[in-house]
Amino acid sequence: MKVYFRELTSEDIPAIKDISKDIWEGDDYIPYVIQEWLQEKNCMNYGTFNDEKKTELIGFGRVKLYNKDIAWLEGGRIKVSFQGQGIGKLQLGYAVEYAKKVGAKIAQYDTSSGNFASISLAKYFGFTRKKCMDLVIANSEDIKITKNITPKFEELFAKDVRELYKDFDIGTGDEICIGWSFIPLKYITDEHGTWIHNKDAILQKMEFKRSHKYEFPTEQEVWMIVYGKPEAASNLIKYTIQKELDTKKSKSFEIFCNSNVVKLISEIGFKYHENKRFGVILFEKFLT
Repeated sequence: MKVYFRELTSEDIPAIKDISKDIWEGDDYIPYVIQEWLQEKNCMNYGTFNDEKKTELIGFGRVKLYNKDIAWLEGGRIKVSFQGQGIGKLQLGYAVEYAKKVGAKIAQYDTSSGNFASISLAKYFGFTRKKCMDLVIANSEDIKITKNITPKFEELFAKDVRELYKDFDIGTGDEICIGWSFIPLKYITDEHGTWIHNKDAILQKMEFKRSHKYEFPTEQEVWMIVYGKPEAASNLIKYTIQKELDTKKSKSFEIFCNSNVVKLISEIGFKYHENKRFGVILFEKFLT
């Protein structure tokens, strides 16, 4: 199928939102961030068009340059009526070539372990799996904590955690999970949440904020990302959940962690989506 590309402008926002309304059953985060994305420097928001005049938008995506070396590929969407026609391959190919053109040395993107089409594209374009975090979920009414957990911990801000994460096993490279994405340590800001830690574990909590420029929880969700020793990580999770449950508001919790932590928090009601191991994967490709 022949498609055409160009950089998106604010005039394309209605067409972008029209595509997004059918993604993830209407829960796509792109409508919340697209205005900010189009104004941001060091990135290129591209549109995929079905006509040579480039007026009929059928897909879009974005290449964000963290620095002169790293190109982050994100936000890839295809209009539902055009899915399954190879457009995803064309879009990813375009994004990779753009990253090469502007001199990036590495291209990265993330996807869920259940997105087999995206994983297949990673293989096709020579991306390798760099790291993965498991994801387990639970609703307020599913959680059963039988005793009060009061671990010793310290509250931190982003400027403190950039160095602290280096004391924990975050896998190859310096990227950490921030929910449904990864980010290099030096680009963490207080917009990415709040942190608590003890000597054996660190927990990042993310809640809904309208100012986010990236994927974020809904108003009914709380995301937690933990690194560290399983027992300590589990205690930080339980403590944070207790505080949330004290508000009496019904919420959904998503925990991003390693599989050893999953074993411990499954005892209080957490489980994998559809009871199958599930997570978010970071893929990487060297461009030079």
